[in-house]
Amino acid sequence: MRRAALRILYLALLPALVLFALIVAPAVVVSRIASRARVWRPETWKKISYGSRYFGSSFRGRLGEVVDVIDVVRDRVILLVLLIAAISLAGGLIVHLLEIGVPSWVSARPDGPFASSVVGSDLAWFPAGGRLSFGGGAALVLVGCVALALLALGISLYAWLAFAMGEAIRVILRYGGAATLFPDPGDAIPGGRLVLCQLSDLHLTANGREPYEIEESSAAWPEGVARPDTADLTGRLRRLVAEIAAMRPPLVALTGDMTDLGEEAQWAELEAALAGIPASTQVLMVPGNHDIAINIGTSPDPYLTKRAEREQRFIEVLTRVERGPFQPPLHIPARKRARRRLRAIAGLYPRRLDLEGGIRIFGLNSNRYRSRFVGSNAIGQIGGGQLRRLARALRQGSGPVVVLLHHHVARLAGPISLNDTFMIAMDGPRLLEMLAAYQQKNPKKNSALVLHGHKHLAFFGHYRSKSGGRVSVYAHPSSTLGHETDGHLDGIARFAAIRLTDEGIWRVETHPLRPARAAVEAPPAAAEAAVS
Repeated sequence: MRRAALRILYLALLPALVLFALIVAPAVVVSRIASRARVWRPETWKKISYGSRYFGSSFRGRLGEVVDVIDVVRDRVILLVLLIAAISLAGGLIVHLLEIGVPSWVSARPDGPFASSVVGSDLAWFPAGGRLSFGGGAALVLVGCVALALLALGISLYAWLAFAMGEAIRVILRYGGAATLFPDPGDAIPGGRLVLCQLSDLHLTANGREPYEIEESSAAWPEGVARPDTADLTGRLRRLVAEIAAMRPPLVALTGDMTDLGEEAQWAELEAALAGIPASTQVLMVPGNHDIAINIGTSPDPYLTKRAEREQRFIEVLTRVERGPFQPPLHIPARKRARRRLRAIAGLYPRRLDLEGGIRIFGLNSNRYRSRFVGSNAIGQIGGGQLRRLARALRQGSGPVVVLLHHHVARLAGPISLNDTFMIAMDGPRLLEMLAAYQQKNPKKNSALVLHGHKHLAFFGHYRSKSGGRVSVYAHPSSTLGHETDGHLDGIARFAAIRLTDEGIWRVETHPLRPARAAVEAPPAAAEAAVS
């Protein structure tokens, strides 16, 4: 048995390697031609030379993804082994019934003393000039199945590595050219008209589960505070909604990651918790990556079928939660039996709302990047079509503008972080340049403010274009989990109140909510900035 296996391996290995080389070599050539060799230009390598540490961290992260995939495949290994065994037995039976002879290439024995000592001189299963036995036929079919499985595995790994590395290089290049924000608290001018209240990154769960982020890294949650489950998260949100309702803002904006995994039960928890918003207050929702684009190792989505289901689920929730005369209007089926497919999410944004005083609100979907990898589901992209529609809308009017989306549009000043690389919207600089040009047309009237969430980081900064245009950017932390510093959350719930003074100055106030079960010492925070 051992000699037969060694001989079959010896004879099958070389053809398998040759076949693998014939498939991989053209794939490499095609990929090089398709990329137009851009990644090999010297100036490109200069741009990414600072990211050498990224590749090491990314490689470790990719290995972690491989482990996740193995965990998923492990449950199907037994089925695969049984299937191969059944095919091998069927092949042996067919060989025996059809009395198939031994191929000459199987009966041929390699020359040389080394080959003779390894392979052996006599194999009962493959007698020269005779017929294949039942065991010999089954063994040949088994080797063929194993060779095909290994070939498929090799091709899959190559394709995965090529796409993953290509994606990583593209993200690094975009991040290197991203706009930089610098902290600027501005003038602490009191007062101002309340424009809207912002909630972000609620990460609501269902059935008593903890958020995915805390399940993966329990050390991120502060010590002495009970780890949040569904009841804690929804309880915090209800208390935040009650405080917001007391202020009676014209608009409540939710900037993404409202649910933890975009499941139907989690959306139901959100709808119930938002019931306390006054009927006179309008509601705007923009999706986050956890709402529609999340891709986790225990439930991979390489064909994006689950993403399509989450997008449709989000649109259906939008028809029930969104409140206000937004443009474009949502298509709601008149009868359940005649239910038609709702509009694709790509055609719903930007969502436009006009408030009193000439303030225009625009909600953007920054999840246009269609990630097929676990490690890249947090990458943001607004998309050229959406940006063009926003540019047309900006040209049709003037006055203060607030743009809401989920992903970061610029990177912070300071050292580069791997986490930042995969968190930013790759076309964020285009949005900032567009708003800066709009603000520069009439600096005293056309103030521009960008509000987002995503990184659970509280930050207020300014972007200034080369031509002198200025845009304020505020990043809101998680409204239920808190502000994150060095991978650790503070556990304090918050919402932001956005105000606009008569002088055209934006003020962003953060209102912290103390945890109900245990107190975490942290002073109230307020971020204020001048934009004119």
